[in-house]
Amino acid sequence: MAQTTTRDAILDAAQRIAAERGAGRITLDEVARESGLSKGGLLYHFSGKEALLQAMLERLIERTSAVREQHAGELADTPAPTLLSLLATRNQPDVMDPHVAMAILAAAAEQPALLDPLRRHIAQVRELIIAEAGDQPQFWLLWAAADGLLFQELLGIAPWPPEQREAIHQQLQLLAEGLLK
Repeated sequence: MAQTTTRDAILDAAQRIAAERGAGRITLDEVARESGLSKGGLLYHFSGKEALLQAMLERLIERTSAVREQHAGELADTPAPTLLSLLATRNQPDVMDPHVAMAILAAAAEQPALLDPLRRHIAQVRELIIAEAGDQPQFWLLWAAADGLLFQELLGIAPWPPEQREAIHQQLQLLAEGLLK
């Protein structure tokens, strides 16, 4: 079992605050209190709230990337493993913590540059898809549909009942496989 670092403990505390009290309650004082550190101890690891939110986003990207890469390894014999693995990852509700995503989106509304690591990550994934299967509009449509479904769920505005979620994602995966034949 991996040892939890102080940095991870701080990020975990920020996530708990977002989950239990809302994204707007992520303050350095609250995170220090929740993590059991002094504010100075927190500032040793993160220079401010923006750095903390940036680290939360980077960790979210790392975790979702690891799941996507695992799926890509399982799909290595398919024509577009990165695209198919991206769609499969979006179908796993436990991969992305909605509270972290909402905290980052709320902060990005005031500071759009916070999303720069995500922009770079998306560009890298796009380049992988192009290298594997070409630059096809239907690929970007599938990706946009998967992200649209994800954002509807994150915002709590999905128009379908929860029991239909799996069927919708399976249909999206079937569409992708059909386009790749």
